[in-house]
Amino acid sequence: MAGHFSKICRILGTVLGLACLVSLTGGAALLGVAEWKLRRTHDVPLTPLKAGRGPADVAEGERLSRIIGCWAGCHGMTGQGGFIDMQGYYSVTAPNLNFAIRQYSDPELARLIRFGVKRDGTSALGMISYTFYPLSDEDLANVIAHLRRQPFQPAMPRHRTITIAARFKLALAQWQVAADRIDATRPRWGELPRTTPFERGRYLASVTCSECHGLDFRGNAFKDNTYDGGPSLALVAMYGRDEFRHLMRTGEPIGGRDLGEMGWVARNGLIHFRDQEIDDIRAFLRQHHGLPRESPR
Repeated sequence: MAGHFSKICRILGTVLGLACLVSLTGGAALLGVAEWKLRRTHDVPLTPLKAGRGPADVAEGERLSRIIGCWAGCHGMTGQGGFIDMQGYYSVTAPNLNFAIRQYSDPELARLIRFGVKRDGTSALGMISYTFYPLSDEDLANVIAHLRRQPFQPAMPRHRTITIAARFKLALAQWQVAADRIDATRPRWGELPRTTPFERGRYLASVTCSECHGLDFRGNAFKDNTYDGGPSLALVAMYGRDEFRHLMRTGEPIGGRDLGEMGWVARNGLIHFRDQEIDDIRAFLRQHHGLPRESPR
């Protein structure tokens, strides 16, 4: 009996050992895939920005930098650098733009901003390039011109930590680096006509609201590689003009409840929208969500 029991124990031990070996081998393979995704290069060609009719508008570039978040965003209030902590995924330094921008040509910067591809061809980690992808050449040139005008500041110490759980999710395509999130078949709204309120609003919403509310503006509940989950914008599309302007400038909805991050973004970034731009965004959202068009005032 004792010998029989001992034999069973040896068999169970062997099975458990093999199971552990398979598990470890599979885990190591997944970590290898994740590392490859982090290190691989992306074949996105460098394309010069189309020159406008005159020199870049630096003042407009500063306004846009605040609206889209180059300033008053991940890189600090004036591009001095910051720190991003996506709890459970990664923590990373958002570099000092005044230093980093001097390491890039304009086409390299355009590729980084729109496609999340760094100068060496690898992907950025925390860039929201899927939001910036539709930016027009003119707006991007104005932003770059503004950033290049800023005084030099030394680089911040760089830091990047990615959790094991995030690496497994990366290998299993449950999470993506910035460059892998770009769908180059999507329209670049900034390069298409913007003659109607709908067209102008679509462009502005695409380069601002999509970060938190999804590329279709129907909500972004942590489904596509972001911790900036936000609800569908169908509800706010029903706001009256004055209520919508108030929301965009203060982050305060009808009823006055605290919207958290939306309040900060509105007061530091969206507040720089002009009245007509806010009205255009509202016109787009109304039509996009199937609400009736309003008679012009």
